[in-house]
Amino acid sequence: MRSKHPGISLPYKTAFIVNPAAGGGNAGNIWCQIEEIMKRSGLACAVYKSSYRGEARDFALQAVSHGYELVVAVGGDGTINEVVNGIDLESTILGIIPLGTGNGFRRACGIPGGWRESLMGLSSWLPRSVDVGTVNGRRFLNVVGIGFDAAVAEMAAEKYGRMKGYLPYVAAFFEKLVQFGHFAVSIQCDEQTIEENETLLVAIANGSNYGGRVSIAPQAKIDDGKLDVILVRKGNSSKTTYLAAKVLLKRHLDDGSIITSRGRQFEVVADHPVPVHADGEVTGNLPIKISLEGIPLKLLAPG
Repeated sequence: MRSKHPGISLPYKTAFIVNPAAGGGNAGNIWCQIEEIMKRSGLACAVYKSSYRGEARDFALQAVSHGYELVVAVGGDGTINEVVNGIDLESTILGIIPLGTGNGFRRACGIPGGWRESLMGLSSWLPRSVDVGTVNGRRFLNVVGIGFDAAVAEMAAEKYGRMKGYLPYVAAFFEKLVQFGHFAVSIQCDEQTIEENETLLVAIANGSNYGGRVSIAPQAKIDDGKLDVILVRKGNSSKTTYLAAKVLLKRHLDDGSIITSRGRQFEVVADHPVPVHADGEVTGNLPIKISLEGIPLKLLAPG
């Protein structure tokens, strides 16, 4: 179980949880190459391949019960989210080989985008402590999105899921831009209350990026013991498109339509059902309660 090789060494009892469908199916192809490298290196590791939503979490629970010290999520942010919901924060180390479409969380923690670099890093990086959030009791690592972005994520998966890469999100963005209205929201953020009647979206962020290079919360840090709140007021379609361009340039926080705050505990309610996503996976509707876990995650990542 603890085999070594001059190029690759895994000093932990290791299990890989692979989502072959991640990245439009590209993850399955790359995993074949990773398996060949591991075979040549003489590494003996457990491999679980998920085939439906929620199975990666079940596999993570199995891996923990079998005593695996390092559990590696091979896929996108959704796969990572499932795996972190199955591991034991006290006894398990998480590794990541980012093979999804956006891979927002890997950007927040400095893990390289190339799969070879992230694979090799598992043998040399030390565990670092990372904040873990919970939304209605379910863990998340990156961003909880409320409103417009959750509606885009839902439409991208349901209506445009056969498209590759970012195309589902681009198509859903422009369709929802016309359809989506606004909602009145009240956010209890520690001792502060934020209220806005014409809200487009709210992001409560541990990591800075989601949807690839979209840095919704550029000041967020994954190890500072706080979550960042970004509230976006509703504007017309042209203003929203302009604001989206500012987000891509990380110049949106000074926009007049943005409200920001930071905290550890949140309660979010709205005047009607509003969709919510956690790390890109739609989880239901408001109301929600969000807090930081008392135990941090041990993540293999560059220091």
